[in-house]
Amino acid sequence: MCFLRPVFMGFFAPGAMPYHRLKSELEMLKTQHKKEMSDVKKFPKEICEASYKCKELSEHTNSYRTLYCQLLSEWTQLKEKVSTLKKNNRKLHGEQILLQESCKESRRLCEEALEKIYDLCTKQQQEHQRLEEDLQSLMKQKDMLTQQRDLAAKLQHHFTVSQMRFENLQQEL
Repeated sequence: MCFLRPVFMGFFAPGAMPYHRLKSELEMLKTQHKKEMSDVKKFPKEICEASYKCKELSEHTNSYRTLYCQLLSEWTQLKEKVSTLKKNNRKLHGEQILLQESCKESRRLCEEALEKIYDLCTKQQQEHQRLEEDLQSLMKQKDMLTQQRDLAAKLQHHFTVSQMRFENLQQEL
């Protein structure tokens, strides 16, 4: 084997680098290499943490999905009740008109009937208003669940991308 000996080019020769400059660059490269290797060693832990968080989010998503289904069922029932109450309200209003037309002779009985019908209408309107407020609350909850589901999907995507990067890095190493 033939070994080439380094030739001293002098301090001022073109292209020559002082020894201390080469040494400092080598130290800088070693430091940078250690830092990068340290970062590479952190990847499995970060992937494990991301996987755990993804699992947690998946569990939350499942519980929110169950809650959403329950809320949707309750919302449907409330909607049916509102529809029934509206029908009852229309029916009572029609009866009120018929009673007013047919009870001209007995004004006192008509006034009593109107008073009772008015009380029923007020209660139904209050119930209707309460149901509408409940419906609005359920819709807000639904929107929150949708946002959380979307967030879980984004996190799942980020996890998949991180996992693919990790696998690529493993293959490169």
